[in-house]
Amino acid sequence: MVKMPSADEIDKKYRESIGRVPGAYKEKISKVTGWKEAAVAAEDLWAAKMQEAISAKRRAKALEGVSDDEWKRKAMTLGAERIARGMAENADKRKKNYEPYRTALEAVDLPPRTADPLANVDNRVKPIVKALVETKKSIKG
Repeated sequence: MVKMPSADEIDKKYRESIGRVPGAYKEKISKVTGWKEAAVAAEDLWAAKMQEAISAKRRAKALEGVSDDEWKRKAMTLGAERIARGMAENADKRKKNYEPYRTALEAVDLPPRTADPLANVDNRVKPIVKALVETKKSIKG
């Protein structure tokens, strides 16, 4: 027989570790090198595992295990708590990423609106969509 600690013992140890984990996490992260190269090199493995997850419908199975109430509770507590901090921490990145799209849209020359809504879509909406798609392709490669 394998001797295992009780659920209460494991829970106690888990809760005691919460205060230590952020510092240990930061320490380990500061020592990481070559993460991007390793991630790129593992692209084929990642794609295979993603296909496996898709085939097994793991996403749907995991979603079935979460109630609406649980999702709402976590979104309203964790999500609401983290969203402003995440926005503030990424404001400079958002600004930088927005600029190519703003520039592309500014360069679109739109003809005046007409009484024909379909002509407006062809002449005004489609050039905007085209500029956005081309910008995304040029950025993402």
